[in-house]
Amino acid sequence: MFKQNSVFVVGAGASDEFGMPIGSTLTDQIRGSSRLRFDNYPDRDEGPKSITTYIRKHYDFYSEEDLKAARELIAAFGRINHGILSAESIDEYIYRYSDDALVAEAGKLQIAHLISVAESNSLLARERDFHLEKGFYTLNNTWIWAFAKSLVMGVKASEVKWIGSGVTIVCFNYDRCIEHYLEHFLMRTYHGLGQEEARSIVSNINIIHPYGTLGDLDQFPFGETENLLENMAKNLITWSETGDDEEELEERRVEIRKAIRSARQIVFLGFAFAPQNMKILNTEPREVNFNGPAVYSTGYGIEREVEESYRDKIIACYSKVSSDEPVATRERVRFQLGAKCKEFFSTNRANLVQ
Repeated sequence: MFKQNSVFVVGAGASDEFGMPIGSTLTDQIRGSSRLRFDNYPDRDEGPKSITTYIRKHYDFYSEEDLKAARELIAAFGRINHGILSAESIDEYIYRYSDDALVAEAGKLQIAHLISVAESNSLLARERDFHLEKGFYTLNNTWIWAFAKSLVMGVKASEVKWIGSGVTIVCFNYDRCIEHYLEHFLMRTYHGLGQEEARSIVSNINIIHPYGTLGDLDQFPFGETENLLENMAKNLITWSETGDDEEELEERRVEIRKAIRSARQIVFLGFAFAPQNMKILNTEPREVNFNGPAVYSTGYGIEREVEESYRDKIIACYSKVSSDEPVATRERVRFQLGAKCKEFFSTNRANLVQ
């Protein structure tokens, strides 16, 4: 099992190993899927069917008022199509136009559509025989296999309900790959464990999605959510949210910061250290933390020349920046430069378990 008070911060690079899109790939996909065209006959509409169906469901094209509103939303899709490649991610693009509710609505619909499609095409989908031995064991070539083995290491069958206690996973991705995989892994690991019980055990692990997910697996089955676009989009939160969603995001921030403050070790997996995401992790420390956590991070795409900059951002999450900061504090933050998540776990697994 992992050391107590372990925090895993998971970014898009981790889900990339399952076949999910990273930020740049997703923006390319959004640009393509935001070209919408409506015909007098719905079956001739152009664009993702789930999105065109959503628009036709919510707007009566024979009503002048509704038609005007529909055209305004369609125009927002057009603006995204025109400008999305100038942003690092769809979240950043929505943040850029925080005062435009239609951009947020269109952006969330795009996210929900494309992430649900990606789930259905991922290594964890039934269509890839994930539910069968042949398909399930293809995941042995990703980081989640080593992670799951470490999670259950030393846990007796009679103690299965305690799996993951003392572990927090902060997942910045909208997908449910971690939950879905762990559920099936537990069913294979502990004989006689049914899906309902396995799902309950996974739900008790402190897995926090700051920006939400497509939804609970009970209500929104993995890889089978295409027809539930509207409700999936409502489950998502972006950087620029206000009102109830902003309050929900703040509640998650509080929970995340509590975990960071008490962390014995923090592990970054496929994380890009975007400023808005680092802000969520920052506990706003008021003093130097001389006994900070051990920190390990994947380093794919990180050059040695900027390693110190990333190290400073991480330390600032749990310790006040000061000239009194001991060298040992900095040495406790380690990057495995050039490594993706699978390679990272192959190297560092012994450092992370007790």
